[in-house]
Amino acid sequence: MGIGASFVVGLGAGWGLAELLRRPAQVTTTSGETLTPPAAATATSTPAAGARKPQKFRLAFVAFQTGAASVFGVPATNAAKLAVDMINSGGGILGVPVELDVRDESGGAQQQVALYRQLVEGGINAYVGLISSADCLAVAPVAEELGSTLTVFFDCATKQLVDQGMMKKVVFRTGGTSVADGVSLARYVISKMPNLKTVVGLNQDYAYGRDEWADFKTALLKLKPDVQVLDELFTPLYTTDYSAQISRILSLKPDLVHTSFWGPDLVNFITQAKGRGLFDVTKVAFARGEFGLAHGLPDGQFVEGPYYRGFPDPRVYPLNRDFVSEYRKRYGEDPPYPAYHAAIAVMGVKFAIEAAAAVENVEWPDLSAVVKVLERLAYVTPGGFIVMTKTHNAWSGAVVGTSRGGALADLYYSHPAECNPPPGTSSDEWFRSWA
Repeated sequence: MGIGASFVVGLGAGWGLAELLRRPAQVTTTSGETLTPPAAATATSTPAAGARKPQKFRLAFVAFQTGAASVFGVPATNAAKLAVDMINSGGGILGVPVELDVRDESGGAQQQVALYRQLVEGGINAYVGLISSADCLAVAPVAEELGSTLTVFFDCATKQLVDQGMMKKVVFRTGGTSVADGVSLARYVISKMPNLKTVVGLNQDYAYGRDEWADFKTALLKLKPDVQVLDELFTPLYTTDYSAQISRILSLKPDLVHTSFWGPDLVNFITQAKGRGLFDVTKVAFARGEFGLAHGLPDGQFVEGPYYRGFPDPRVYPLNRDFVSEYRKRYGEDPPYPAYHAAIAVMGVKFAIEAAAAVENVEWPDLSAVVKVLERLAYVTPGGFIVMTKTHNAWSGAVVGTSRGGALADLYYSHPAECNPPPGTSSDEWFRSWA
């Protein structure tokens, strides 16, 4: 693979999403060998001793179920349920049914730490969660200290998890970071606004918002050093009134505004900015702003999203076609990117266990085997190919487009090599290396 992936879970000819999730993973090594889990094959050899096979696989899933951020958490939970239902329709993971234990992320970082400890003590087999970067930064050290449970973050984007080496033992993230968001969006903006001169940042005042702005600003100024930053505005998470910030932007009259608002903050800002005519006088670049397409985002704005329902093209890519279709059928709406993130994380858990069983030739792998495989695993998903790395983070691309009629047009897919540091290189080191 060129970046350290050793085990690939691929797609059989003509397979759709349901068939992929119902079948045990077939693993192809980079040397070309095909492996199948002993529990799912007519084995000619006796499986080696592995971990004790559970009667059921308890998978904790933690996302916002209540409060303002539930507009993100509920679609993510819906997608996790969809994926688990499909897995169980084929007999579960290596014949073990998956029991999804859904919990609420509301309450803040320390409450999430307490919940994590409670779930681990209660005997969960794996943990998938969190939307808030602050929650991930609080839970990661505890998960690593305990070291007993496969822990997969599905959405939080803070680069600090990678740059500070916080994922080494049992913690992984199957999504990208703020670096991919910022760099892909900056490149797209410059391609659309080659004469850009001034910019204002409007972001949330916590790890995610500050990381997103820092990465976008750094990339933008590296690519176009003559751009002037007129102001940097930060607001508390879940702010409801942006009148002061909108007035400041209107007085400065920048060519561009950058924001990483998500969920309720994004919706409130769009509504208030439209009412004040902000979109008539400046362009806005939205990091992870795809959610706003269903909430009145005006045409002509620049929108980045880790995943977008129109890419890979559902007309030719059956996994995305099936995911969008099944999600619409069940929930009456298109899946936003948190739904993709959740499904990808659940799929990662399944494939890592099955691949580890195949590699170790055991009916059920122990945690150490799963970890070794997951940090070298590549697998197909509705959002495209996921490649994990030794940093325990996905090497992820990003989709950027221009809002038009409640959808994205002029799509550009930023390849992981275009918008991420090489695995093992910090974001600061990477930016310093840019000519």
